[in-house]
Amino acid sequence: MRLLLLLSVFFCGFANAQWEVGQTDWLLIDESRDDREIPCSVWYPAVTSGLEVEPEMGAFPSFVMAHGFLMSSMDYTGLAETLVSAGYVFVSLATEEGFVTSHGDYGLDLAFVANRTAEGEVPGLLSESMNGRVAIGGHSMGGGASWLAAAQNPAIDAVLAMAPAETNVSAIAAGENITVPVLVLSGSADAVTPPSTQHEPIFNAAVNSPCRAFVSIAEGGHCGFADPGTLCDFGELGFSGLSNSEQLELTLAVAVPWLGYFVRDEPGGLDEMDAAVASSSMLSLDLSCALGIATQKFPSWQIYPNPAQGDGWIQNQSQGVLTFRAFNSLGQQVISNVNVYPGGEIRARFSSGLYIVEACDENGNEQRQKWFVD
Repeated sequence: MRLLLLLSVFFCGFANAQWEVGQTDWLLIDESRDDREIPCSVWYPAVTSGLEVEPEMGAFPSFVMAHGFLMSSMDYTGLAETLVSAGYVFVSLATEEGFVTSHGDYGLDLAFVANRTAEGEVPGLLSESMNGRVAIGGHSMGGGASWLAAAQNPAIDAVLAMAPAETNVSAIAAGENITVPVLVLSGSADAVTPPSTQHEPIFNAAVNSPCRAFVSIAEGGHCGFADPGTLCDFGELGFSGLSNSEQLELTLAVAVPWLGYFVRDEPGGLDEMDAAVASSSMLSLDLSCALGIATQKFPSWQIYPNPAQGDGWIQNQSQGVLTFRAFNSLGQQVISNVNVYPGGEIRARFSSGLYIVEACDENGNEQRQKWFVD
């Protein structure tokens, strides 16, 4: 069921972005795992295009990418260059590129790089070029690894998985531990990781994500998220659906505004994504976000005062135990599964903004209210 979040603020699209694309390499060391080396290929907004060129002034959000099986960090230049031109630092992992892979290590690599990127603890030119906002993502095996990484609760704002594959350790089993917004992009004609057995179960497992989006691309394949001519294409010989360029264009039409909403605080991002879907017969969207649910008021629990001046209370006025969660305007969970007995209450202190408070009773019934904090 598509749920449209109604927003009145104009969304500034990325078509007018004009950053040039620089490129560099990192070698990060995870000392907690026997000094494991994690090389990365990095693209970034620059004054002029080229290798090791001067970064553009300012600090930018980052997208940390995990490649697919038998693919490399350099197989996503189309995706990288488009996101950089839109104002992102694009970091592509170069671990687990061989035939024998460890999915568990790959997920830990992704979480580690995300944390280092968020903290700005990186070598070379870019230590002052990142603003701490990070999304992670991946393709195929890397899409599954992004679920494993997100379940580790790194310092990330969102997850974007393209044709995600089940992994060992299980991405599906890890999904319930993800508490940030997620987007899954799925080619309907993908015969390598079929949507019904791979993409959809992985998406459905993220039950605690505050905002979940599943985009199906009609006639899309498994490899169309990557550059043409990679080893991935050999595994999809005979595919007669969308070309790589056609699929990537559709991918970016929804991924860029979605990332803009959750990583760049663009207020019209979800509206822009919904508009992109509505304007294309090749796209379908399943979007479910706590932020899009209308205000309701129930007699069984109360928020007060509302609006609040910093401090406030959530009171259970029902006859049974209620479990409370709350999300800020970025979709981030700020109260996590707190059980409150009849007559009990939670004291909360939030910064200014709009929050969605969710109560769940012992039968699984959910109720939501908006909480405004001045």
